[in-house]
Amino acid sequence: MRSFAARQDETQRPMLVMAPGWVRTELGGDDAPLTIADSIPPLVDVMLAKLNRPGLEYLDYQGRTVAW
Repeated sequence: MRSFAARQDETQRPMLVMAPGWVRTELGGDDAPLTIADSIPPLVDVMLAKLNRPGLEYLDYQGRTVAW
C-alpha cells in the first residue's frame, strides 16, 4: 500500500489501511476481546472521518495511528 500511495503522489485522494482489532472469529479465536459487531461500526466511523483527509494512513478501529 505504501508503494501504491507513493505512485499516486499527485492525487489528493484519501487512502487507508485499517487494523480491525483482535476480533472473535475463527481466525481470531475465542479469547479475542471484540466481536464483529464491536469492530465494524467504529471502522466505518474511521473511514467516514478520513474522507476529507488526503494521503495514506494506517489506523486502527478507534482511529489511532498504527506503526508501519
